[in-house]
Amino acid sequence: MSLRQLLFVSVFCLVVTSPVQADQGSNDRLLIHEMRSLASSICTNVLVFYNQNGSPFVEQNRQSYQQSLVKLEVLSSQLNRPIITEHVRRLVASVDDTSELPQSGAALRATAPGFTLWLLPVVESHYQLQSELDALYKATEPNAGGKAEVVHTLSQRLTELMVGYQVAAFSRLGAEQWVMAEEAVNEHDQEVLALFERLTVDHPDISPALERSHRYYTFTRRLLLNQTGNWAPNAVERFVALALGELNHLSVE
Repeated sequence: MSLRQLLFVSVFCLVVTSPVQADQGSNDRLLIHEMRSLASSICTNVLVFYNQNGSPFVEQNRQSYQQSLVKLEVLSSQLNRPIITEHVRRLVASVDDTSELPQSGAALRATAPGFTLWLLPVVESHYQLQSELDALYKATEPNAGGKAEVVHTLSQRLTELMVGYQVAAFSRLGAEQWVMAEEAVNEHDQEVLALFERLTVDHPDISPALERSHRYYTFTRRLLLNQTGNWAPNAVERFVALALGELNHLSVE
């Protein structure tokens, strides 16, 4: 049995033995949102791992996307939607194909890899999966405006900013169609700030975690908004991931 298969079995056992919420609609939304977060984390960490504009080949990034792939496959199996399963399969296959690229700085210096050939399918399959998951989430959202939905919206906007930044930060990627326009970046930023404020006012009980998430976002906000070539892909990934981690904990409380 391969390492991925062993991880799949381990994660599957954890998922199926977790308590099931009485509200199946709420449970489905949580599952779909977690899959959206995982897919974005995979795309982000793959790009950061290979990006020469930052610090490439950091093993933590590789481990992150490999572990997230396994969990995404498990959740896809649990969700059991054929179209989602197929998009997950494509994302997994595209990430597996990146093994054709250099896996170290020394190997990179010895060749001129065609990043577009191997990384563009990762970006493309990620956005296709996101589109399907977004549509499915909206179709199973009867309680718009509740705390969980607001947290999910905030998390998703942060995720979109992070993935958009990583796509823009990667030279010679060939993914211009997915680079966020400056206006879209600013709109996302303003929505993020407004959602932080809304949650702070409406749900003071979650203040400590929300304040930590907001602090992480504030720390990296200047980098996210300055997409003029002075790239810091590793720092953006790290601190936005920390902000998202706090929000993801809130969404399951």
